[in-house]
Amino acid sequence: MSLSKYTPEETAALREQVLKQRVEPLVQQWFDKTPPLRSATLMLAQFWDDEADDAVHARLVLSERDTPDVEAASRADGADPVNLPHAIDEDTWYALFDAYVHHWPSNGDAIPLFAAFTREGCHQDMTLAEAYTPYAHFRRTPQGFTTEVVGTMLRPWLEGVRPSWEMG
Repeated sequence: MSLSKYTPEETAALREQVLKQRVEPLVQQWFDKTPPLRSATLMLAQFWDDEADDAVHARLVLSERDTPDVEAASRADGADPVNLPHAIDEDTWYALFDAYVHHWPSNGDAIPLFAAFTREGCHQDMTLAEAYTPYAHFRRTPQGFTTEVVGTMLRPWLEGVRPSWEMG
């Protein structure tokens, strides 16, 4: 069995599909329900967490700024007065967070598609800024929003790799 699940071309196309079909609709929901929001950043990290040693986790940092301040989000304990000075109401937050969790395939295709863009040696006790790297910025525009992929391939040998559970 090959270590690769996808070719580099397939991997790139599927990454774009995940952004278009899973992440962008969620960002649109956030922007629709929360008019003060101006941007969001999709952050990625790979670490063991409960069930999979190679899971790729995602966090969406929301902001009323042109670009979210990831350091401020990382320091925030609950409320984030730098990125969200007008605070999102708790019911909206949890409803959209629940939708976000169901949209991200952390133990599945997120591994071959995004592991190459994550840092080595991260763990669940690290802060957002320590463990996660930015992959895409979303910015509100009069026409909707724009998506800018900013991720850097940090571990190219993981591009298209099979999840460990598929290896047997």
